[in-house]
Amino acid sequence: MFVGVLLLVLGWYLISGEAIAAKQLPYLASASLPGAVLVVCGFVFALSGTSDPDTARRIAELHALLTEAVDDGAGAGDGSSGLDLGTEE
Repeated sequence: MFVGVLLLVLGWYLISGEAIAAKQLPYLASASLPGAVLVVCGFVFALSGTSDPDTARRIAELHALLTEAVDDGAGAGDGSSGLDLGTEE
């Protein structure tokens, strides 16, 4: 949606500088129309992800799995972090 809004603003800026309608058409076709399509697609995409409760539950589970602490077993129980910093004892 952000890119679509940027294209709409860019298209408006470029069109506003042209007084002849024939010179405005390339800016309309290359910036304004694709920008509007991107905004609508982004809006539909944003709404489709939030309307399904099963999808919301799956996203919450995935987020929980990706953000939970990982215990790789290195240094477990001896109080060390498992990192070898190159220090000699």
